[in-house]
Amino acid sequence: MKKIWCAVLALMMILTVLCAGCEKDGGSGDSQSADLPTVTAPPASGGNGLPVGLTADDNHAPAGMTREEWLATLSEEQRKAEELVGHTVEELYEAVGEPKSAVYTASCLVEGGEDGILTYDGFFVSTTKTPNGIEYVMGTESE
Repeated sequence: MKKIWCAVLALMMILTVLCAGCEKDGGSGDSQSADLPTVTAPPASGGNGLPVGLTADDNHAPAGMTREEWLATLSEEQRKAEELVGHTVEELYEAVGEPKSAVYTASCLVEGGEDGILTYDGFFVSTTKTPNGIEYVMGTESE
């Protein structure tokens, strides 16, 4: 039971961080925050390079660690997921399988889209889904 509550709390913290940008415009959600990242994701099969967020090379390891050192501390599945930042969730599912659960909220990054948290054993994957249904991997967080 304690693990469930810890997972729920971690999920709530991640969702809070993902949606923190929504409140910068007074909570209306009508304007984009100027400090949100906008980088073109790698084209998926038939993709059109929509601006959705970070690419894997833009992610930063904790202070005092190189990206390679940090990746070495992750589980094999989380490392695969982290290396797929900017790619579609279909590629994620092929690499590490389907998540145990998924939760979605209105996106703070893509107008008319959704931000998602996919739960795996030991880690979470954040995603952004565009209005046309393409969902991109945005990052991972250890449980």
